[in-house]
Amino acid sequence: MSSSDGLDRPADALVRAAVALTAALENPDKIADSDLRTVIAAAVRLYAAKADNGMRAPLPPDSGGVTITDAMLLATDLLYALNVQLFELSMWQAMTGNCIAPHQRVDAPQS
Repeated sequence: MSSSDGLDRPADALVRAAVALTAALENPDKIADSDLRTVIAAAVRLYAAKADNGMRAPLPPDSGGVTITDAMLLATDLLYALNVQLFELSMWQAMTGNCIAPHQRVDAPQS
């Protein structure tokens, strides 16, 4: 099959990666740490690019199964890896206004 039949689109690869990551939840060692770090870095960069273009809902309405603990672990490790303190994050949000406004929140009341 050629790439013109639509099977090699980036979106298809993304779906396959999501399926593989979900399957690995049963046995996390199936995914090499270095491969997971590569996926996380790419996902963070893609999210930032899409957020710059207006997307402000990072998860599906049901949170995609992500727990508060999952989010806190990732956020903590990302900030640590980049040597960013929570205070610096807060200051950046205040200076740039780059935070999710109440009406953009996934859990905002629907009018």
